[in-house]
Amino acid sequence: MEIKGYEIGAGADLAGANLTDADLRAADLGGAWLGGAVLSGSDLSDARMVSASLRHAICRRAILADADLRLANLWHADLTEARLGGATMSRCWLTSARLVSADLRSADLGGAWLTGADLTGALLGGATLAGTTFSRCLAQEADLTGCFAMGADFRGAILNGAVLRAANLSGAVFRGAALIGADLSSADLVGADFSDAQLEAVRLDGARHDETTSWPPGFQPPTSSGLDAHE
Repeated sequence: MEIKGYEIGAGADLAGANLTDADLRAADLGGAWLGGAVLSGSDLSDARMVSASLRHAICRRAILADADLRLANLWHADLTEARLGGATMSRCWLTSARLVSADLRSADLGGAWLTGADLTGALLGGATLAGTTFSRCLAQEADLTGCFAMGADFRGAILNGAVLRAANLSGAVFRGAALIGADLSSADLVGADFSDAQLEAVRLDGARHDETTSWPPGFQPPTSSGLDAHE
């Protein structure tokens, strides 16, 4: 199909294309090249974008709800205030991407790479983040309530004021991370590594932890919630 003078389809070369406010719902852009394209305000709900390249693409306020972005390359992409709820983004590259105030609730980011990404104020409630790399990311005031982040890598991340209530963080690594004022109440922290993390004013009421949880030297966590079932 043709939209705004561009041929839209799997494998299409749309590098630098101006697709602002375009209706691309359910479009097949698998393997397409969209490097530097402008997709701000576009509706890509349910679009198929497996292995597509969106390096340096500008997608401010774009709608990508339930889109399939597996293995997509979004390095340095600007997804400020984008709506990605329910999107499948497993093993995609989001290194240094800008996701400020983006809505990623219930998205699947399992095994994705978000090294150095800006997630300030992003919504990730209920998202699947198992094995996801967040090293050195900025996620101040982000909401990760109830996310499944088993084995996620948060080394050196800035999570000041972030909300991780009832999150599954078992086996997650927070070495050198800043969690000042973060809310980890009722979170599963079994096997999590907080070595050298900054935990000033962190909330841990109801959190589950045991002898496999590593804390910063001298830090005294509250008593574990003592849940019998590990979820």
